[in-house]
Amino acid sequence: MTLDPFYLIVDHAEWLPRLAPLGVKLVQLRIKNRNEEDIRAQISYAREFCHANNIQLIINDYWDHAIDLGCEFVHLGQSDLETADVNALRRHGVRIGVSTHDEEELERALSYLPDYVALGPIWPTVLKEMKFAPQGLGRLKSWRKRIGSIPLVAIGGLSPARACLALASGADSACVVTDILNNPDPQSRTKEWISATTPWRDTPELCGNFSPDYIDACVLPSPNHGARSRSISTLVMHYTGMPTAESALELLCSPLAQVSAHYVVEEDGKILQLVPEERRAWHAGVSYWAGETDLNASSIGIEIAHPGHRDVRPFPARQIESVIKLSSDICRRRNIPQHRVLAHSDIAPKRKIDPGEFFPWDVLAQAGVGSYVETTPPDDKRLLSIGAQGSDVSELQKKLAQFGYRLEITGIYDEDTRITVSAFQRHFRPARVDGQADASTCEALDRLLEHQDVSCHP
Repeated sequence: MTLDPFYLIVDHAEWLPRLAPLGVKLVQLRIKNRNEEDIRAQISYAREFCHANNIQLIINDYWDHAIDLGCEFVHLGQSDLETADVNALRRHGVRIGVSTHDEEELERALSYLPDYVALGPIWPTVLKEMKFAPQGLGRLKSWRKRIGSIPLVAIGGLSPARACLALASGADSACVVTDILNNPDPQSRTKEWISATTPWRDTPELCGNFSPDYIDACVLPSPNHGARSRSISTLVMHYTGMPTAESALELLCSPLAQVSAHYVVEEDGKILQLVPEERRAWHAGVSYWAGETDLNASSIGIEIAHPGHRDVRPFPARQIESVIKLSSDICRRRNIPQHRVLAHSDIAPKRKIDPGEFFPWDVLAQAGVGSYVETTPPDDKRLLSIGAQGSDVSELQKKLAQFGYRLEITGIYDEDTRITVSAFQRHFRPARVDGQADASTCEALDRLLEHQDVSCHP
């Protein structure tokens, strides 16, 4: 049995003609505080409506009415298991889904051979007062391993982005109640949910688990990837630039955002792989380096969990240790030279400034990852800046272009030149990032070009 990845719960049958035509394929009718006559009338209407529209209907709690009215599926809470006649449900061919919140409840649910297991709340919820703390994605992954092929439903505090993260973590279906029913525009929100869950519905082969390329990585599959058109030649570093790693993962796993990376390194050093290395992740965007456009086609992207320039706190040592180990392994396996370990700001200097001048490129280089040279401190001697013209500017532009940046050689120190120099400083001379080419910046560029030439022509 399979469940649609979008599992809508409604509190009244009148929602069905409003929301179901938008593409709903799985719905639970969860009626509370109604008289018996109204309950039976709503269940009967919902059964006829869902049958006519090819929608899988699940009745919450009212197992006896479900049998009487010819429904095919019920959802039972733990307390319902005490009163429901499960044998009668089975005799009438009614399927059963069961709520769980802890190990004891899971064992009890599995003893009934359920047709799905629901776990919740995954995140804090406003639906009702819960005696259980939010379960989190870790519990969801654990449940996935425990129950084998039984469908797993995630419920509690979900949004479209969180639903994608829950599905990537092993859920077969993501439940929603208040995020739609309490929304000012329930129809538009329903469309957003259906769009967000489309890859798990239409192309599940692109969303499934895979074996990690790096032995210490945990797989969290993102649907956002495609086929490569070139061989891998570059490693690109990013920071997530978001308050938490989870908020970044929501984005990277949501097809609505259409961004991803091959790896995410969390602050505690945990490494997640979202996209197989052989696939093209969508991390670089419009980009250029050394004559190549579209670096997504030939690069591996590492997102490093960090709030970015809004909070330039140091990257934790254990996180950088994991970045070094992962990067060293990638460069060894993919034969990526040191000068092709780049910053996002290198390949897209007009759009990006990550992973930032506070990223410890020197520490990585000491461990053999990337290029870096020690330089003299910044000074104001022999400055080239906006408005300068002549052969010195042309020579600087030529060297920056030779190094890999996209820069037209005009002999005029224009805004493009300032941005490019800033990008270079951010990675290779971070002591002062001002876009002015002082002696220290030029010295770093010369030494790196010399090192690059030696590396390319041993």
